[in-house]
This record gives sequence, C-alpha cells and structure tokens, in this order.
Amino acid sequence: MNILSNPIRVIFYFYLFYIYYGYTRLPTEESYVQQAADIISDNTIHFISFFILGALAQLANNRKNEFIFGISLALITSVFIEFLHFFLPFRSFDVMEGFLNVLGCISAIFLISYLRKINE
Repeated sequence: MNILSNPIRVIFYFYLFYIYYGYTRLPTEESYVQQAADIISDNTIHFISFFILGALAQLANNRKNEFIFGISLALITSVFIEFLHFFLPFRSFDVMEGFLNVLGCISAIFLISYLRKINE
C-alpha cells in the first residue's frame, strides 16, 4: 500500500515529525508555544498535542490492530522525548509531562475507537 494513498497517514507522519522536532529544538523567546503556555498550562499543551497524535494514529491505522499501534506509539514517543530532555541542557525531564503525553494519546485512541463502534 502506498503511503500517499491515505492523506490521513501523510498528515500523521508530518505531525509525528513535528512532535519530535518541536519537543527537542532550542526554545525561543517569542515562540507561539510559549505564548500558548502563558494562557494555559504546559501540562495541558502536552496532553493536547499528544491527544492529536493519538487521534491521527488511530485514524491512519487499520482496524485490525487498533490499540497496539497507538499505545506503542504513545509510549515509545513519550519515553524517547522525555529521555532526550534528560540530556538536552535547554530542556528539563519531567515525569508528569511523560504521563500526560501517554494519557493524551490513549484518550484519543479510546475516543476514536468508541466513535468507530457507534458508527458501525
């Protein structure tokens, strides 16, 4: 199956790249994430960004392995990013952020799965 045949899959891979890039790059003073963090908490931003990732993963995935792919993606991505934060001098390691990353992804996976069951 060609990756470009499913536009949700393309969006998912771009968003996954953005998550890795955004969570490991050097923060700037005037970033839009910082402006959003001034309005809502940093933990809420983590939850929302990984909720979107989980929803895109579930929509891009076939129905045969619904939870395995999404939950594995949530755990691997979150642990990897927080592991990198431990070594990057301009980032900080926070267990709560990792927990909210996984919780956001799993929440989206269950929501999309529930909506699929309702529409069947």
